[in-house]
Amino acid sequence: MNYIEHLEAHCGEITGHLEMEELQEQAIQLVQFQNAPFTNARMVTSLGLLRYPLQFENGAVVHQEVMLSFMQQEAESDMIELLHRLTLEALKTGHAYDLGEYLPMPNGLLSKYGFAALYVTTPFYFEESFQVYKGNSAFGEPGTVLPVWFVPIFASEVAYIEQYGVDEFNELLYETEMQLLNLKRHPLFGDEEAIEALNAKRQLFVLECEITDAFFEDDIQRSLVLDGPMNKAYEINLDSEARGNAVETQAFLFDFLNHQNRFPIYATFFAFKGEEKDNKAFFTQHQMSFVSHVLSKQKQTDGWLRRKRTSTRESHYFTVKIEDTKMLELILKHAYGVGMMNELFMFSYSDRLSIQREVETTFRKTRVLEDRFVYPEETTVVIVGDGTMLYLLSNEEQFAYDLRTDWAKRLRQQLPSDTVIRQLNGEWFADL
Repeated sequence: MNYIEHLEAHCGEITGHLEMEELQEQAIQLVQFQNAPFTNARMVTSLGLLRYPLQFENGAVVHQEVMLSFMQQEAESDMIELLHRLTLEALKTGHAYDLGEYLPMPNGLLSKYGFAALYVTTPFYFEESFQVYKGNSAFGEPGTVLPVWFVPIFASEVAYIEQYGVDEFNELLYETEMQLLNLKRHPLFGDEEAIEALNAKRQLFVLECEITDAFFEDDIQRSLVLDGPMNKAYEINLDSEARGNAVETQAFLFDFLNHQNRFPIYATFFAFKGEEKDNKAFFTQHQMSFVSHVLSKQKQTDGWLRRKRTSTRESHYFTVKIEDTKMLELILKHAYGVGMMNELFMFSYSDRLSIQREVETTFRKTRVLEDRFVYPEETTVVIVGDGTMLYLLSNEEQFAYDLRTDWAKRLRQQLPSDTVIRQLNGEWFADL
């Protein structure tokens, strides 16, 4: 393995090569990666600086490559210029970058974000095996290469280093999970109100799911079909401390739907036996228009000595037209318990909900004829799962994007301001 292979083993394929004239003369280039170290993150690093020995103040010699990581695409040109200057500085002076030192932020670079300095550290967001590279002599590489990571920091963080020392500041850094990649972050020290506000935000865990019959039957466990070109669904949970808390999930669902500012919206939910009259009285009291549905499920089983057994069950549902925020609040309070009982409770922007009759499936000797709800047009559907999680299904443009790229940004635009995406498909994500 050589250093390029070491990079690609930890960061994925190189997505860009940048050749600067002053560096190119010394066989050094800058290379780019995407989704490293996290989804939606970008990384730029020098390649070739390792061939030049650098020296610390105590005379020790080391071989380094320099790197920067960030989330905001708009800052890419500034980050490339920073990396160019850092590489050129090391090459011209022969001085190594020492962990724990910080360099003044050059004028005119990253100025909109308010950073005061660049802090030198190890790339601890990456796997430990990335942080030290054992060179391959067959490629003319030195015995050991240290990738050096530069983190933009604020003036208050510089003051913290001066007051409490490098070790204490490193402890603050190590407690972060991806915030340092977000150039719009708040200071880790000196802005307590902003930090407290950030920590108070609701955090979402989002998981991409394939829409298949098994998904509807096993995961959602609902008699539902969503037609259209979209073949993905998204499971949304609140952060781990709030999982299992139906009250928090209900509050988020209200804020999410209300944030869309898109009415009317249609709520469809299961009606327990004996509650039809109470439901209708509630709708009438609050001047809600509604329709009722009956879905049938018939099982036919071949029994012993060819005797057949047939059982039929009917389920009753209501679809209610919600015309404003007040109605949305009322229907959530009235019917959210249905979702908590793991029965169907869903919202959609389409009023064209229809029923597909007697969809046949077979399991061993059992033949099932089951009615299903169908949305025959483009829409977005939000389904409550056992009261503590949500499923979002959509074939509308604002949601129909790949989860790892545009879709995540589009979803962020649909969220209330006090909510951030914390994790996508099991990977930590620095919310934009």
